[in-house]
This record gives sequence, structure tokens and C-alpha cells, in this order.
Amino acid sequence: MIQWLRKKSLVASCSLALSVLMIAAVSIVATLMYQSTKDEVFRKFSHVGNKLRDVAQADIHMISVTAAAMAEGKEPPQDEMAIMKRLLSGTTDDYLVANAYYLLPEYRQEGDNKYFRYLQASQSLESMDIVAGSEYENHGSFSQVYEQALKGEAGLTEVFADEYGEWLTYLSPLKDDSGKVVAVYGADYDYHSVSERLSALVWTAILISAAAIALSALLIFLLLRQALRPLQVMAARAKEAAEGDLTVSVPVTSTNEVGRASSSFNEMVANLRQLAIQINRTSSEVSNSSGHLKETAGQTEAATNEIAQAISQVAVGADTQLASSGECQRAMSEMAAGIQRIAESTAVVSDLAADTANLATDGADVIQQTVRQMGLIEDHVGNAARDMQELNHSSERIGSILAHIAEVANQTNLLALNASIEASRAGEHGKGFAVVAHEIRKLAERSKQSSEEISDVLHEIGERSQAVTKSLNISAEQAREGTKLANASGESFQAIHHAVRQVSGQVEEVSSAAEQMSAGSEEVAASLEQLERTAQVSASNAQEVAAASEEQLASVEEVASASQQLSTLASQLNEAVTRFKV
Repeated sequence: MIQWLRKKSLVASCSLALSVLMIAAVSIVATLMYQSTKDEVFRKFSHVGNKLRDVAQADIHMISVTAAAMAEGKEPPQDEMAIMKRLLSGTTDDYLVANAYYLLPEYRQEGDNKYFRYLQASQSLESMDIVAGSEYENHGSFSQVYEQALKGEAGLTEVFADEYGEWLTYLSPLKDDSGKVVAVYGADYDYHSVSERLSALVWTAILISAAAIALSALLIFLLLRQALRPLQVMAARAKEAAEGDLTVSVPVTSTNEVGRASSSFNEMVANLRQLAIQINRTSSEVSNSSGHLKETAGQTEAATNEIAQAISQVAVGADTQLASSGECQRAMSEMAAGIQRIAESTAVVSDLAADTANLATDGADVIQQTVRQMGLIEDHVGNAARDMQELNHSSERIGSILAHIAEVANQTNLLALNASIEASRAGEHGKGFAVVAHEIRKLAERSKQSSEEISDVLHEIGERSQAVTKSLNISAEQAREGTKLANASGESFQAIHHAVRQVSGQVEEVSSAAEQMSAGSEEVAASLEQLERTAQVSASNAQEVAAASEEQLASVEEVASASQQLSTLASQLNEAVTRFKV
């Protein structure tokens, strides 16, 4: 639907949209009007019912008498019945109230069905065979409103249908002076007739609205077409401008949105016309300038190409010089390094020779001290051997003394034993002497034991002293041999010291010559290194100049290409602008 509207003209789309909106609005209004009219009719039914109920309430005494007689099964007074019938018939008509009647306040129920008994009915109900005393079966919400009336409240039933038609019934209680409900007043409204009148009213409103919608749609269409005609003219002029005619304009006939759009369109076309003129002029100037630029770029390209070739040759020579100087510098560096290593080695040898000489001197001194110390050791060992021999003799003498002590201890022990025997013979008088004799015997035994232990120790010391004496004699002999060897080592160290002194002098001469050669080679290497740096700088500068020349040549070629493209674009722009009519 939206795509279809987009394909249609603005006038048709707006007219259709407004028509749809008006139809929707009329439909809503018609629905609301129908519902409002229906509610108003129902309110009118209630109002009319209340009025008729008030009229019937004026005859409540007569109604009470006839209702009481009928409830008791008696024949009601015929005069009162006739009067009530005329009164009820007088409230009916063909437009609003179809039937009117009084119902007794009691009903009969069989199963789920309820039956209501008429006290009196209007003339219109006789055609339905309904008279005083007849019963009416419940339909719809009739029984609910009836029970509500018995409770003292009036009300309208919902629309219901029976075999006689479609009805809307008003029921209201009729009370006596004591407030007791003696009858129920009922009025039937023919809902079918009412519905037809409501439908006729609604359809009349719909037809009137449809006519108004048609007339409004026609007026809207005419007004929109008149209002949007300048837009159609503007669209046609815009198409001409798009095809290249920038001399067109749109007449401005109003100050509304369409008029302002027309004025803006004229300004836009004028600006485009000025822009096309300016572009045409500028494209011509650009075309001429690009031609001159192309010629200049060609000349510059040729000159730059020659410069680049010359600089490339210079760069090649600088690279060759740099390579040669680098090789010389590396050779001299290697030679200087070798000489430096020779100088360092000779210096190390010289230092080692000096150290060796010093060590030889120190070794000779140590040997002399060793000889002297070995002599002292030999003397001390001899003295120690003699002392050990004397110690051995002393141990032997101590052993003989200990033998005498052991013998004295044996005799003392024997005397103590005899004293003990004598003390035991003396009885009580000899007990103290026996104790002393016992202690003396114990002391003698310990002395004997100690002397034996000392004798054992002295014997062991004697054996070890003899062994030590033998060892000392052997050590003295070895010390004498060591002294002889130390004297021979001292003579050898003297010879080594003399030879090392001679070697140290020769090494010092070689080291001095190597240092002089190293200093000279370092000077030559430094000069070659400076020459190499200079060559590197020259080669680097030559390469940079060559690269710059190549970049300049490329830039000149790009300028030439850009000038060619600029000339082409200027021609194309000029051709595009010539399509516009200014």
C-alpha cells in the first residue's frame, strides 16, 4: 500500500489519506453516536417507567384490594379490574410502550423455570392470550429484575426474546401505605422497533457524513491540486536544470512554504550558473598552466637525469676508495695488534725473568737457612738421643727403688697380719690395735699395688724411650744427609740466578724494540682509520646525493605525470561544463 502511494502523485496520495482519515473519524463518531443514543433511549425508558409507576401508585388502594382477592383465590371486583385495564391500556402506544401490566408479588417455580402471574394486563396483551390470572414464563434476566423489584428497587432488564418478540422490560414495585410491595408494575418496550429506529438514525447520519466526506474530498483534491501546482512547475524546471539548462526559473506567486521553496530553487539555479561559469574559466586557466608545467617538468627531468648519472659515478668511486682504505686499515690494525701482542709477551717474559731471578735469590737464601736449620736439627736430635738414654737409665733406677718399696710393703702387710692375729688373741683389749693393723695392711696393699703400677708404667716408658732413641739416631743420620742435599741445592740456585740475569737483560732489549714498533704501527693505524672515516663520510654523502637525485628525478617524473593528468582533467572538466547552458 505504501509503495503504491509512493508511485502516485502527491495530490492523489494526500486526498486518499485525508479521505481515509475522515471515513475512520465518521465511523468512530457514528459508533459513539449509536451507543450514546442507545444509552439515552435506555435512560428515557427508565424515566418513562418511573412516571407510569407514579401514575399506577395513585391507584394503590384499588390495586391492593384486587391483588389480595386474587391471592386468596377469590373473584376480584370486576369494576376495579376494568378500571385498571383501561388505565394500563391508556399508557401503551405504538411508538414507545408496547405493553403494560401488574404482576402479583408471588411466583411459581417448577425446576429451573419460574412463572409469574398477571394481576391485570393492557389491551395489547390480549392478542397474545395474556389476561388477568395468566402466567408468564421467565426469559433472560426478567426474574433477576423481578426479584430486585420485590426488594423495593426498580430496574430495566437486558434485551431478551420470547415467542412474541424482542423486548426490554421495566419493572418497579408498587407499595401500600405501610411500605409493603403489593404488586409489581411492568412495561414492555418493543426493542425490535427501537433498534430499527436507532439503525435508521445511524444510517441517516452515515449517509449525511458520506456525502460530506465526498464533498470534502473533492474540495481537498481541488485545493491540493491548486496549492501543489507550483511544485509541479518546479519539478519540470528542476528536470530541465538537471539536463543542463541553468537559465530556467520558477515564478514565485506566494510567501508560504511552496513560495519559499520556489525562491530557494531560483537562488540554487543562479548559484549553479555562476559556479559553472567560474568552473569553465578556471578549467581553461588550469589547462594552460598544466601545459607550461608539463614543458618545465620535461626540461627539469632531463637535467636531473644527467645530474643523477654523474652523482652515481661519484658514489661508485667513493665506494671503491672506501673499500681500499678499509682493507689497508684492517691490515695495519692486524699488524699493530700482532706487534702489540709481541710487546706484551716480551714484557711478560721480562717480568717473569725478573721474578725468576728474585725467586732464585730467595731460594738460595732459603737453602742457606735450611742448611743452618738442618745443622741445628742434627745437634738437637743428638742431644735428644743422649737425653733419652739418660732418661732410660733414670727409669731403670726408679724401677729398682720401686722393687724395694714393694718389698717393704710386703713386709708391712705381713707385720699387719701378725698384729691382727695378736689383737684377736687379746680379745676386747686388742680390738683397737686390730683396727689399726687392718688399716696398715690395707695401706700396705695399696702401696704395693701402686708400686707395681708405677713399675709397669716405667717399664713401658723404658721401652718407648729406647724406640725414641733409635728414631732420633735415624733422624740425626737423615738430617746429616739433608744438610748435604741443601748445600748442593744452594749451588744449583746460584747457577740459575746467574742465567736468569742474562736472559732478563736480553728480554728487556726485545721489549723496548717491540714497544717502539707498536707505537709506530698505532700511529699508522690511526692515520688509516682517519682516512677510512673520511672515505666513509664521502661515500655516504655521495650515496645520499645520489639518492636525493633519484628522488628528485622521481618527483620530477611525478610532476610531469601529474601535469599530464591535470591537463586531462581540465579538458574533461571543460567538456562537462560546456554541457550547461548559462
